[in-house]
Amino acid sequence: MRLTPADVHNVAFKKPSLGKRGYDEDEVDAFLDLVEAELARLIEENNELTQRLAAAGGDGAAAAAAPAPASQDSAPQPAAAPTVQPAAEPAPAPQAATAAVATGDASVQAARLLGLAQETAERLTSDAAAEAEATRASARAESEKLLSDAHTESDRMLTEARNESQRLVSDAQATSDKLVNDATAKAESLDREAQAKYAQSMQQLTDQRGSLEKKIDDLRVYEREYRSRLKEWLNEQLNQLDSSATGNGSPTAAPVGQLKKG
Repeated sequence: MRLTPADVHNVAFKKPSLGKRGYDEDEVDAFLDLVEAELARLIEENNELTQRLAAAGGDGAAAAAAPAPASQDSAPQPAAAPTVQPAAEPAPAPQAATAAVATGDASVQAARLLGLAQETAERLTSDAAAEAEATRASARAESEKLLSDAHTESDRMLTEARNESQRLVSDAQATSDKLVNDATAKAESLDREAQAKYAQSMQQLTDQRGSLEKKIDDLRVYEREYRSRLKEWLNEQLNQLDSSATGNGSPTAAPVGQLKKG
């Protein structure tokens, strides 16, 4: 993959989720700016050295052709046979070699920096992707944990509410049973007390009735005895009247206490 300054300039990394760790955005941007500037400088320097190398190659060829006429003008006519001197041709070689070495060093340095920048960019991209994947995995795990905790809490609250409802119903049923039992026991107690009072009252009335009936019987007996004694006394008085009428005697009255006697 060929990396250009535009690639370095346009690269964008995802921001980490809120509360998650990641590379500092400002530091990454600053480093990418340095890589972009250095990469642009190396490319420009490489282009310049390439142009200089091309120019140096053209100048060397011209210099190799130029010494031949000069040697012909300065040399005597008989010695003009050798038209080209092989020793004069390598004259520009040191400049070309220097340019080639400089170009090679710059190319190596540019390739090294380019590789370093590409490696850094790939490492940052890989780290960002790994961080994003770790963030997604962490968020997924956190979401699943929150969902599991929510289900657990919901089940716990539902169980507690069900238990509380059953407890309230049980307490209400126990209270209702106690009230019913207390009311039943109270009613039975009142009924027993009422029956006891009724029986006591009836017994008292029965006793009073028996006492009154006994008194009535006593009064009837007394009445019969009183009538019998009164009748006897009246008969005695009549007999005495008859006797006194016959023998001129006067009747005697019976004492009142004798009538009530007995």
